[in-house]
Amino acid sequence: MSASAAEAKRAFRGPASACLSLEVIIVPLALLVMDKVEGGLTPAKIAWVVVLTVGMIVAIATFSRPWGLPLALGLQVLMLLGWIVSPSLGVLGVVFCLTWLGMLWMRHEVLKRHARWADQGG
Repeated sequence: MSASAAEAKRAFRGPASACLSLEVIIVPLALLVMDKVEGGLTPAKIAWVVVLTVGMIVAIATFSRPWGLPLALGLQVLMLLGWIVSPSLGVLGVVFCLTWLGMLWMRHEVLKRHARWADQGG
């Protein structure tokens, strides 16, 4: 991997950490919606939100590790599975999964263009 491709991969850490930071703020706010709209909080709903929030904080802190991206994506899967516990959490899961898909697509495009540029001798 060229130095420029490594830099492009490292550059993804900022937007990914920013997205996870937004999730750390928004996911606990879902508890308010669950309480008012879904008829109250249950221990399962609270536990799911706490596990997701703590997991996202850990993912932010460890995103530079090789397993940081898989951890962040695994948390998005847990958000989607949150639909089982709460439709509100499921809707957030869909929104953030689409956000992550967009970011991963952009990352792929940047890496592909860096590789093409390196092959041309740039």
